[in-house]
Amino acid sequence: MLHKLVAPCIRYAYDNNRIIKDFSRAIIIPEEDEDKKLSKVSEVKPFSLEEQMNFFEAILGHDLEVLFITALDTGLRQGELFALTWKDINLDDASINVNKSYKTVKNIETGKYEGMVQTPKTKKSIRTVPIPSPLVNKLKQYRLSQKALRLKMGNLYQDNGLVFCNMFGKYLDSPNVLKTFKKVINEMGLHDMKFHDLRHTYATRLFELGEDAKTVQVLLGHSKIGRAHV
Repeated sequence: MLHKLVAPCIRYAYDNNRIIKDFSRAIIIPEEDEDKKLSKVSEVKPFSLEEQMNFFEAILGHDLEVLFITALDTGLRQGELFALTWKDINLDDASINVNKSYKTVKNIETGKYEGMVQTPKTKKSIRTVPIPSPLVNKLKQYRLSQKALRLKMGNLYQDNGLVFCNMFGKYLDSPNVLKTFKKVINEMGLHDMKFHDLRHTYATRLFELGEDAKTVQVLLGHSKIGRAHV
């Protein structure tokens, strides 16, 4: 837990030239014991196939519909989705180049939280993920509607080239996205699910289709096969 609190501060200091080396990456965290691992696995709550279909219906026409569908159809982490730009997506080849992540960290000087884009923690996280055909069509339609919004907003729109952003073109806010997600699943009669469970659902569907653990590991961007379930 302490490492999770300190490491982002060290990375922030390094990214802002306050220190000459990001030594947080050299810290090796001891492996968790089996009881803790099993406890974490038990907390995973992917959608069943029926629940997933119901979820698609529940978010139809929603502002965050394409974000949620992309999470389910690609297994990208929330930070990877938030950092995704149109340059990262090849709709002709139906693929996404995952190469960065967005997160908010607390500025130790001002006490305020600031957003930052950074490279993934591991080389395995930099990967190419295929896009299912239905999602390709969704993204094409979504890009057209986003262009229309950009023209409508005029100078109020900050064009960062982001795929998923708010109406002003700025990065999405994680608490607000989670609040929206919770509202949808609560209305479906589901509870205690996290946004990250969309990633779990993606992995679950792959295993149900007979994909081997190594393939799932690569698509999820994990360094070890044993972690392919998260």
